[in-house]
Amino acid sequence: MERMTDKILVLGSCLALAASMRGDLAASVVAMLVAVCASAAFEVVGDGHRKAALALVLAPLVLCALAPVACIVVPLSSYDAARLKTRWLAVVPPAFVACLGATCGLGLVTVCQLVVATLFSLALSVRTTRVLEGQSQLHRLQDDLNDRLIALGEKNAELVDAREYEMHAAALSERTRIAREIHDSVGHLLTRLVLQVEALKVVHGDEAEVVEDFDEVLGGLNDALSSMRKSVHALEDSGVDLGCELNRLSSECGIQNVMVTCSLDAAPPVPVSKCFLLVAREALTNAARHAHASDAHVAVTCLPGLWQLRITNDGIMPPQGVDLELRGMGLRSMRARVIELGGVFSARVDGRRGSERFVVFASVPREMDEGARQ
Repeated sequence: MERMTDKILVLGSCLALAASMRGDLAASVVAMLVAVCASAAFEVVGDGHRKAALALVLAPLVLCALAPVACIVVPLSSYDAARLKTRWLAVVPPAFVACLGATCGLGLVTVCQLVVATLFSLALSVRTTRVLEGQSQLHRLQDDLNDRLIALGEKNAELVDAREYEMHAAALSERTRIAREIHDSVGHLLTRLVLQVEALKVVHGDEAEVVEDFDEVLGGLNDALSSMRKSVHALEDSGVDLGCELNRLSSECGIQNVMVTCSLDAAPPVPVSKCFLLVAREALTNAARHAHASDAHVAVTCLPGLWQLRITNDGIMPPQGVDLELRGMGLRSMRARVIELGGVFSARVDGRRGSERFVVFASVPREMDEGARQ
């Protein structure tokens, strides 16, 4: 838009020159059309093609050499010449005007008008170029700022997620610690009291009324012990979060790069979570100690009827064969835990030669019976 406005002003000065010179009207019109077409082609070509742009700038000047009245288009050519990367070309049109005036006998007034119009065109072109360059730089800075703001927002979201994850993991860890402390302190105390009451029953076995009182106390202690154990188990189970525990395992297993993907629409039952955690711990430990893996991926998925766990690593591959899950004690232990829940367990080597990965896979049905859960 700025270029179009500038060129309208320059064309107005060219028309004013044509009116003041009172030369051949047809030649002036032809010269104006040639200059306008060359300027339009210059906008299309731009300064990316220097030779073509230079030819389009010099074409109207060549026309001036053939018909001196065509010198009215020099300001328009000057406007485009100032936009070329070779800045010294901007002095060619004014020099050409001076030479033309000296050789073709143009009047001093005409030459002065041409020089003034040409200098005005050059100044207008330089000013607009600087303005557009400033706007372009401003747009680049704005785009860079927007990119930085987006990146900052993503980092902030990651920090918020990390903080929430750490708070959640700390809360779960505190629940587990409290459950263990209750089990170790209150549970042992109640157990000791039960044993003491049993011993007192033996000591006072010949006193029926005393034994009956001890039986009542013993019943209360057993009820309290049973209630405490249920509460401890419930508190400990509520402290099991599969995603948090898998991320903790990934940071402690000794493998350099471990990615955890836990895409679940609901939390698995506690037995399934504990089973998957035990399988993941054993699989990552084996991959670090025996296979010397440097990269591993732990993925938990929830299908309409299945809970699935898939662990891969790039460590040393075992010899090819069938029933790999039965070869080692660790794999047999993992397989047994999954089968106890009515699931399926497998271990295999996947991938092409040179890019193999060892895969541990476990699948447990979502609708498992209560006996399997216990």
